Amino acid sequence: MNSDDTMEDFALPLAMENSNDVDKADEINLEGRRIVDINHIFKSIKLINHSPFDCTFNNLNFSHEVRNGFISSFYFTCNFCHQKEVIHSEAPCTKFNTNIAMVTAAVNIGQGHAQLEELGAITNMPVMSNSKYQLLHNDISTHMNELSWEDMELAGKEEAKIAIENNDVDAEGRPMIAVIADGAWSKRSYKTKYNALSGVACIVGAKTRKILFIGVRNKYCCVCQRAYKNNKEPKEHMCFKNWNFPSTAMEADIIVDGFKRSLDMHNLIYSRLIGDGDSSVMNKLHLAKPYGSDFVIKKIECSNHILRNYVNKLKDIATKRRSNRGVNIPGNIRQTIKDRILRMRYAITEAVKYWKNKKDISFEEKLLNLKKDLMNGHSHVFGEHTNCSVYFCKGTKDGEINLVPEMKSLGIWDELVAAKSHILFHAESLLYKVNNNAAESYNSILAKFIGGKRVNFSMRGSYSLRCNAAVTSYNEGPRRLYSLHKKIAKRSPGIFTKKYISKSILKSESRSKRRLFHPPVYNKTVHGPDEHYGATVDLTTSPDMSKEEFEIKKDIFLSRLKLTREQIEQVEKDTRRQNECTEWHLYRKKRLTASYFGKICKLRATTSRAKTVSNILYGSFSGNNATKYGTQNEENAKSALSGILNKTIIPSGLIIDKDLPFLAASPDGLIDRDSLVEIKCPITSKDLTPEEGISRKKITSCEIVNGKLRLKRTDTFYYQVQGQLHISKRTFCYFCIWTPRGMLYEKIKRDDNFWLEKMLHQLTNFYYHCLLPEMVDSRFDRNLPIRDGLASKNEESS
Repeated sequence: MNSDDTMEDFALPLAMENSNDVDKADEINLEGRRIVDINHIFKSIKLINHSPFDCTFNNLNFSHEVRNGFISSFYFTCNFCHQKEVIHSEAPCTKFNTNIAMVTAAVNIGQGHAQLEELGAITNMPVMSNSKYQLLHNDISTHMNELSWEDMELAGKEEAKIAIENNDVDAEGRPMIAVIADGAWSKRSYKTKYNALSGVACIVGAKTRKILFIGVRNKYCCVCQRAYKNNKEPKEHMCFKNWNFPSTAMEADIIVDGFKRSLDMHNLIYSRLIGDGDSSVMNKLHLAKPYGSDFVIKKIECSNHILRNYVNKLKDIATKRRSNRGVNIPGNIRQTIKDRILRMRYAITEAVKYWKNKKDISFEEKLLNLKKDLMNGHSHVFGEHTNCSVYFCKGTKDGEINLVPEMKSLGIWDELVAAKSHILFHAESLLYKVNNNAAESYNSILAKFIGGKRVNFSMRGSYSLRCNAAVTSYNEGPRRLYSLHKKIAKRSPGIFTKKYISKSILKSESRSKRRLFHPPVYNKTVHGPDEHYGATVDLTTSPDMSKEEFEIKKDIFLSRLKLTREQIEQVEKDTRRQNECTEWHLYRKKRLTASYFGKICKLRATTSRAKTVSNILYGSFSGNNATKYGTQNEENAKSALSGILNKTIIPSGLIIDKDLPFLAASPDGLIDRDSLVEIKCPITSKDLTPEEGISRKKITSCEIVNGKLRLKRTDTFYYQVQGQLHISKRTFCYFCIWTPRGMLYEKIKRDDNFWLEKMLHQLTNFYYHCLLPEMVDSRFDRNLPIRDGLASKNEESS
């Protein structure tokens, strides 16, 4: 508050408020902005002339202002003849006055009284009270309801005319039409909360694409609820509550009601229903029998919903690591399914398009041939073309691999066939090639009128008004403003309203022409950051090194890894503090260490190496409870093992392979000149003995054989041990499992055959073709996908 402001300055506007929504303001408080009819104001001023003294507006003194919502009346007194004059902000006889216009505008832009108040506060303009707003809101609701029903009756006549012209009539001559139906709730459910206070459903004519019927269900009335809480009878009011059942049942009830009233409203029979997969609607229609027990309403499924559900099933299959038979699905198969989902969808849509446009054959023949092609769709996409039709397949392409036998052996093929069964069941609906986009369009228009489902308009009938307003917007477009003004004021709207209507119509027609003659160009959607976010670099602007440049830098990089025997021994001594030592990190980050050997050697040939490379070079793992527990108890385990063996365990630093300097290992300790130690302290068995941990499957890497510990030869720890033995050129490793309740160990001998057959090639290939390229020519630093290593591997094998 400024120093020259007083509390009285802030209190004056509050004193002007009046519960009757008619405010008075004296000359001192005449401030702020007003909405006026400028032509009426000027005419009123011009007409002021007091005879016999010829007093004009210049002789008037302002007396006070009387406000009625947004409408103002300004009172003046002549300082010469004392005659009084009143100038209104608009003509008093105006039927579509400013108050009605403002409430109508609020409804049409999806706002309410609270937003009008905020508008007034920002523009320094007086606003009508909430009670006044509600009265006008109810009046407009009546007019809007009448207008929407008139629009729906007109749409019904258009549908009837088209049906009669096409001879789609029953035995009694009543037109039969196809309709599209769908529902919406007043709030978003996010697939979890289906408890909206209001719901709406619409029935749209399939030919005219205009709404024939809407119904609204409301579970709440604030007046009734307030009276109930106070144990009183509600006062007389217009109650919009008409539903006491679950919100999920609203859509079916409204659509059934629309079918029942079709003959009374339009003298139409809704013989076919186009909709989504909501089976409850059809169940209730069969029970209701709106056209008698002998008439069956045909349900046609929306093609978009059928295909969307199919794609969702394929996506689920593509993420499964095991088939229903329990067989592991290789990563390349899962990725192939994921990559070809759109191709499988395309195969369906192309088959539908072909048979729908096929002439000179019956609908039943089209359906039979379509089902045959749908059954073969998966085989075509995955490389088996034995049963492919010639109209969209020219046989096996060069280099194409038939994946069907492998997928059948894995069991994943059966799941793809099961997903296709839903498509086959709805093949007839696909052949009609229709959708419920028209009803969805109404729902999207309605969302604008209800503030994007973010505002609760279900308290006192506002939701019903907005649903009817959305009907006029859907059926008439911008012309609805003309119709509503004409209905309320009994005359045409003003010039600016007409200009807006003309502009909107021209814009809509221009958009339609562009779509007709210039098909839309869909930009490829890129997931992830664009060029304006971070330091994204495109591969074309920051390409990989040339092959020659890469080879030169690779040789330089590898030459720096080579160390003499003396240097290797010195590095081992300098890095015995391991993780606490800077040198240990420095030498280690350029090499492949034994802790990763098991993971790398067990990678499938078809598995991308990019994630593993990323974890090795850029992983942010800094330890968890398990690793912290192991570090804390490592010395206890060493001490116990040293006591049992009666040998001294000395610390070990980073040991680098003399022959393969890109490999290194950091054992937990060294014994004599031929042995090393690897200790595991599993947190999962901290309250158990090692034997109990193994028997209870808490320790899965080991087993008990003849009462002794044995490390499984397929476990990643065994690869780690053999790697350490080979790099250090030692013969034995004491592999130890320690818990506070006991300790077991196995003396493992170096297995050179295991190293040569199962480790050497895998590690060398991974380092040279996966890890080394990233270290020499990093894609990560350029914000590009890391190389998957598969291309190089395939080239090498070939």
